[in-house]
This record gives sequence, C-alpha cells and structure tokens, in this order.
Amino acid sequence: MRKSLFFAAVASASLLLIQPVAAHAEVPYETYSYNYYQETVAQPHVYLYDETYTFDGFETPVKNPQDMFVKDDVFYIADTGNSRIVKTNSEGELLLEIKSASSEEDLLSKPQGVFVTDEDHIYVADSGNGRLVEYDENGGYIRQIGRPVTDLIEKDVAYTPQKVVVDKDGRIYVTAYGINMGLLEFNIEGDFQSFMGAVQVSVSPFEYIWKHYFSTKEQQARMATIVPTEYSNIFVDKDNFIYATINNLTNADYVNGADAIRRLNPTGKDILRRLGHYSIIGDLYKSEDNKWSSFIDVAATDYGCYFILDNANGKVFGYDYDGNSLFVFGRNGNREGNVMNAVAIGTNSDASTIYILDYQLNSILTFSITDYGRHLLDALRLNDTGDTEGSIAEWREVLRLNSNNEFAYTGLGKSFLANGEYKKAMEYFKNGNNKKYYSKALYYHRKELMEKNFGKIMAVLAAIVLIPVVVVTFKKIKRWAGEVKCAMSKN
Repeated sequence: MRKSLFFAAVASASLLLIQPVAAHAEVPYETYSYNYYQETVAQPHVYLYDETYTFDGFETPVKNPQDMFVKDDVFYIADTGNSRIVKTNSEGELLLEIKSASSEEDLLSKPQGVFVTDEDHIYVADSGNGRLVEYDENGGYIRQIGRPVTDLIEKDVAYTPQKVVVDKDGRIYVTAYGINMGLLEFNIEGDFQSFMGAVQVSVSPFEYIWKHYFSTKEQQARMATIVPTEYSNIFVDKDNFIYATINNLTNADYVNGADAIRRLNPTGKDILRRLGHYSIIGDLYKSEDNKWSSFIDVAATDYGCYFILDNANGKVFGYDYDGNSLFVFGRNGNREGNVMNAVAIGTNSDASTIYILDYQLNSILTFSITDYGRHLLDALRLNDTGDTEGSIAEWREVLRLNSNNEFAYTGLGKSFLANGEYKKAMEYFKNGNNKKYYSKALYYHRKELMEKNFGKIMAVLAAIVLIPVVVVTFKKIKRWAGEVKCAMSKN
C-alpha cells in the first residue's frame, strides 16, 4: 500500500526537479501539548503541512538520504544511497553535486552527515571511508580529516563518522557509530583533542557489589554491555553550544525520565535548562499506537526554542528555553503531510517553515507556521530580546486563540515579572500552574512590600518597643513622685 502510493506520486510528477504536492484540506495529524498534570491537551495547529519537495527530476534521483542542512532557503542533502552531496533550492535547481574528494577516483562512500559554515564551507561525514571531508563554497576539495589518533579507541573498532558540526571558533564535533565516550572534538587544524560530553552510566551500590563479589564470569560479561549511551545527532547554536540527541534509551530510561537531549558548553558540561513539569523525552506515555519517542535530530532558534524530531512516531516536539512543552505535531503514515521515516529536521531563518527530510520517501516535507504559531514564537522571541510590552501583547493573542494554554499564562507571568509587576505575575503563574516562578514572584513581591513600607514598619516596631518603655517609665516617675509627696507631707 505504501509503495503504491509513493509510485503514484512519482508517476504524477511534472518536469520540475522538485515537485510540490498540494496539502490536504484536512490536517493528517493532531497538535497538542502536555499540561501540569501530564495530560495531553489539544491546541490549535502551530505548523500546517504545506508541500513536499521530491527530487525525481534529477538525472539521478535522491536515494535514502540521511542528513540535511538548511541555509538561506538552500538545501544541502547527504544523498547516502548515491554516495554524494547535493545542493538544491526550493525551485528545483541542482546547484551543486559533490561525489569525490581529492580526485575523481577518490569517491565519497555513503555519507551520512553534512554541515555548512558561515563561510559556506561544506563538511561531510564520509561514513563509508571513515573520514571527514571539507570543501569550499564551490565544492572544491580542501582537506580530509581521518581517524582520530587516540589510544581510547581500540584499533579493531571501525571508525564510522555519522554527523558533524563546526562551531564559530572552528572546533569540529563528530558523532561516530559504536563510539559511546561522547562527541569527538577536533581543533581547527583537524587534530583530535578529546571526547566531549560523555553520557555517564550510573550503577547502584548493589549492582557494583554483585558484579565484583558474587556474579559469575558469564554474568560479568553480560553486565559489561552496560555502557554509556551514544548521541544520535548534534546541532550547534549561535552561542557555540551543542544540542545533542539520544535515541537508544531503554524502557526503564523512559519510565525513569532519563535525559534524551543535552545542551553542551565547550567544556562538555550539560547546561540544558529543565524547569518544566516533566523530563524532556518526547511523549510521556507509550501505547499500542504510540511508541516511546526516539529523538533523531534537533534544530534550535536564536532565542532558545528548539524543535526535536521523533523518528519512532514521525512527530516534532517544540520546547522553550526552560524546557517547557510548547507543542507536538506530526505522525507516521501514508497520507500527504505524514512522514514514513523522518531522519533530519531544519528550519528557515525565522522558523516560519520547518523542513523534514524523509529517508523512505526521498523527499523533504515542508510545514508552514500558522497565525497562532507565529504569536507563540514571537512572544518568546520578544521576551528574549527584552521587549516586555511586545511580548505581553503576543501572549494575549495566544490566550485569545487558546485560553487553555498554561504556557501562555506562564509567559505573561514572566513578562510581568521582568517588568517588576510582581503581584500581577503571581496571578498569571498561578493560572499557569507554575509553582517555581510563583515562588520567585512572591519573594520579590514581599521584598517590594518591605522596601515600600520600611518607614511605616519601623515606626510601628519602634512604637511597639517604645510604648511599654514609656508606660513603665511613667509609672516609675509617678510612683517616685508619690513617694516624694508622701515624705514631704510627713515633714
């Protein structure tokens, strides 16, 4: 059934290199979020399916792509099945094709990752050849970076780089298949520096004692398979921090709320803010129709929002800077607007369009922001830039369109908190079920009351202290005066 629908779409393609497929009037997925009680709450659509870009007009159609980089409405695609990198635009023009490295005989082999720098240099994770390759903006070969020189990787372990990013200082970060010691970090010259951001495994005291003192050799061998988790993808933001997703968590990990994404600073420390009501693991529940989320890629905005792609269910999860759930949308399926095997996510410069690369459909699905979504993201953006008045106006629009949005109440509360209107902030934090920020607003409200009424409070305190002293002193003087008068009368 899936194949028949796909080939029917191919047969109806025009001579355009990228064929836009019209969106259905009926949206083929739901949009929701999670509230304070960890319940799913329907909300207006934030992004709507727009069209699908297929590549059947290319002389060699794209086959099983594994990665995508979006820059200035231009797409760089790791066309893994054809062992090449293609650069194209939404009009369907094939702008660049890269198939080889240092010579025509030195061919790429099943590349799985592509990244483009601000200078338009193209970095490729040439997985089949176990190397990175750098090209200039015209696809001209610059250099290759081979297997990292380190004793920490056994010689018999194959080196298969999968994803690559480069920060603004020229540091290169790589995920590699089968290497679970964190990201591989190379300096600007391409020399291996260290592993960064290793995901630690916690072992209970009971497990440690059992393994070292009571278990058999066979049991110890099985326990040795408990190793740190590998990163599935990486993204570098404007501040040189690395978002890294994890998708091979166990059932126990999901139940216990283990980390499924990190934000690493240059020292490898995870600085992702987790101030929401629950862990950032995607869907909070598993059912017959819904698997545990499997984070395969991530894209972030300049103002702290980030969008995570779930390969297991074909969904996109949106979070704000604090880790609060903004929205969830998408679904796996055969209908237009559904994905089959989503492997990469990207956005345009203002996040008004989300692009999803599909490995099975060999296509890019586009999703355009709605008015509701624009108000939601603008509120966050304006709050990040310090435009409190603008943020308040946008949050009010969000609530006008969706009065059940707890996050909008929290957003308004944050705006009023930043504006010094602590009592009003407390009201909105209460409506948004945000106890953490309510306590913060309450602290500042009490402090403000103390500062404004300090003189009156001190006067009352002084009165409370002085009045008894005056009364006692007056009584003593009166008693002394009486004694003096009595003594004088006797004389």
